[in-house]
Amino acid sequence: MTFRIMCLALLLVLLRSSDSSNVNRYAVVEENVEEVSPNEDPTEEIKWMLMPDGKGSVRIGVLSGLRSESEKSEIDYNDVKFMLYTRKNPKDPEVRSMTAECKPVFKHFKPSRRTKILVHGFGDNSDESLMFPLLRDAYLEKDDYNIFTVDWSPLAKVPWYNSAARNTMPVGIHTARFIDHLMDSTGADARDVHLVGFSLGAHVVGMAGKHVKSRQIRHVTGLDPAQVLFTKSGPDERLDASHAEWVDVVHTSGGYLGFSSSLGHRDFYPNGGDWPQPGCTWDYAAVCSHRRAYYYYAEAIRNHGKGFTAVSCPSYEYFEKGECKAMDNSTLPMGLNNFDSPAKGSFYFETNPEEPFGVKSKKKSKSKSKTKKYHSTGKIE
Repeated sequence: MTFRIMCLALLLVLLRSSDSSNVNRYAVVEENVEEVSPNEDPTEEIKWMLMPDGKGSVRIGVLSGLRSESEKSEIDYNDVKFMLYTRKNPKDPEVRSMTAECKPVFKHFKPSRRTKILVHGFGDNSDESLMFPLLRDAYLEKDDYNIFTVDWSPLAKVPWYNSAARNTMPVGIHTARFIDHLMDSTGADARDVHLVGFSLGAHVVGMAGKHVKSRQIRHVTGLDPAQVLFTKSGPDERLDASHAEWVDVVHTSGGYLGFSSSLGHRDFYPNGGDWPQPGCTWDYAAVCSHRRAYYYYAEAIRNHGKGFTAVSCPSYEYFEKGECKAMDNSTLPMGLNNFDSPAKGSFYFETNPEEPFGVKSKKKSKSKSKTKKYHSTGKIE
């Protein structure tokens, strides 16, 4: 069997196995995996790779060479849905689109409340997302926020990762226009808006923060921002510290699916920020580690940062050796605003291998998994 036929067969099997168990999907590609360094960029010369969708299933992500028949030069703004949840409607959102002809109105939106805007990543949607309910419920448990989830799923479809990556900018700019409309029509303050995005969604919220005109956004959070196809991008194309007054970033699959380099004012590196994260014993294509970003963040929100106190340190090696002392100006609890603290830089902490992930005692959490890091990529000629 030629390499081309093997690749096409693998593509067909994986695209048709979205409802199969992860074990079956792993078995399909087991013979073609290879070990990679966490600092190696696996996307330089490849045309597809395995990556997770919103449910955590392993799927093909096309990076180049193939093109979606439905791909358009300009996005259809009806493909972007803004969904509002509050304590009065925690499970039944108000769903609106925004176009030049139709400006949305939300009866449950209160300008006196603070607003959270959550954005999903590749292959996700509002119906099947694991991230949205975790963060939404954690925030509503804490306070009565205006919680918007941004569903851009028609523009982030599997397997067209290349199209989804390109769409992060127009979706981000459209989200910025939505924020400006919301501020202008309700009298709300843009400084009360907090944007949170996972994976590709981290770049969407970065672009939104960059392009808001009403007033500078105060807070943007990137949860394991996608590295794939963004390694050579600058601040005009991906999440950057210049996109809000405070930008914090959580790294959990650094060097593979996510960035390992600093992108914000405060970059949090649980367990060093790379993969596999503790408890991810069979972390095929870094799926488990990538998702840990929003699991950690949701738990930190629910627990008001307890168990997720991070220490400023020049590297994880120094942190592991205990050479970075926890002082008042060098520690931050992840998941809180922390606007009053001047602390900036890289922050490290450890987690438990399973829920609850937060380490609430001084006892060191279990060491990271020794499992090899497997990925599968290929060239489709």
